[in-house]
Amino acid sequence: MTIIERIADEIARLFPDATIYTENQSDGFNEPSFFIEKIDTSSASELFERQARKYAYQVVYFPNPDNPKTDMERMEDYLLIGLLELKDYAPLRNKKFIQQEDNTLVYQFEIWSRFYPDKKYEIKLQNQEVKGNIK
Repeated sequence: MTIIERIADEIARLFPDATIYTENQSDGFNEPSFFIEKIDTSSASELFERQARKYAYQVVYFPNPDNPKTDMERMEDYLLIGLLELKDYAPLRNKKFIQQEDNTLVYQFEIWSRFYPDKKYEIKLQNQEVKGNIK
């Protein structure tokens, strides 16, 4: 299961009747609805071949066009209370909201994780030949 699918599952848990998009729509988005997209990925090497990764995502909320400001303010509170973690995966970190002038609410956050090398792909020493003397 991808991280975007996990985010969509959490939003669907909070808002069972919501329309959730994970791909751009050529004919636009229905309102109200959510759109989930990845912003950025970064990786830092650690000891023992581990990697610390940060995935940045955003959830864009397209509010009800009849009362967008009120709807965005209400949705911001719901998301701050309800969308705090991806169940059985990771907490959301560095959360922030941006109300844009085009009447969209953007919820940005990071998901931090640590990855370990998969040992089944590791090349192991099969034999060793030594030429020389030991004193």
